[in-house]
Amino acid sequence: MKTRYLLLLPLLLWLTGCKEDFATLHFQDSVRSDPKAGPQFSDQLVHEAYKQSIYTALSAQGLDPDAIALERDKEDDKVIHLRLVDYSLSPEQRGRLKAVFEQVTDARKASSMNLHLELDNARASVNPSGPSGLPDSIDATLKFDPAFEMLLDRSYDDSLRAIVNRSEIEGPVSCKITAHLTMPTRLKLIGYEALEQDNSERGLISLLTRSGSIAKVPLKVHFDDPDLNRHMQQKTIQAWPSSSKSTQPAPVPLDEFAIVIGSIGVQTLTSALPFDTRKDELQALCDQKMQTLGRPFTFQMGRTLDRLTRVDYR
Repeated sequence: MKTRYLLLLPLLLWLTGCKEDFATLHFQDSVRSDPKAGPQFSDQLVHEAYKQSIYTALSAQGLDPDAIALERDKEDDKVIHLRLVDYSLSPEQRGRLKAVFEQVTDARKASSMNLHLELDNARASVNPSGPSGLPDSIDATLKFDPAFEMLLDRSYDDSLRAIVNRSEIEGPVSCKITAHLTMPTRLKLIGYEALEQDNSERGLISLLTRSGSIAKVPLKVHFDDPDLNRHMQQKTIQAWPSSSKSTQPAPVPLDEFAIVIGSIGVQTLTSALPFDTRKDELQALCDQKMQTLGRPFTFQMGRTLDRLTRVDYR
């Protein structure tokens, strides 16, 4: 009698709606169904974009998305609990399910936002005059802002006149990811400009050294991430200092980079671009551009499985 009951237990659990805890997925940003909702909203729904990204990855491995249930953690809105609703999943299927997530976390570990600044000290200009005292290369790091910005191909003066006249402004618009450059603490960045319009890997950097000198040095940029390097070499992206004339900006922080990932064509915008009524629509177009480029951008931005940082298995 006892043996018969044990054999029926999986069926009874299925009939009563019980689910097996399988994994806890930790993401870089909120997975809340409504990211703008405050903590007073206690729903445990997962944002549809994250759900679809997970389901698509499972389907690509021949796994049935209906075999899992996704639920956001009550306390941490960056955490999804994955539960199995199908107790018939074989060990081989469970292994494939784990592989879906491990592929992402392994690829994330292999990715890097580090870059090396190769300095041409022989051509350095130092004030007061003397040796620059700088190394031949500097290791630095880029950090992406989570939201897109639009780069309008009009001068700052044109944009300023449109603001004063409260008029619309028309021109080609590019999608821009803003990144911030973190330098070693012994050096202070006081200027950075691109040297060649068609080669954003070369520039001229100005640094305040520990001795108090200002050194202006030609440099070449090398990115650690192979995908980022490939995009740069194929010129599908360009990484300009935001203070460069190439970006035609308003005044910006010295450590800010504009990573241009593509154009969304000629657009008519209100003069105050950050408050344009079409901003969400334009950002959606930029998101499509970013998704097409893929990694490493999808590791840092958007709502996909690539934002996964860690998995805990039960």
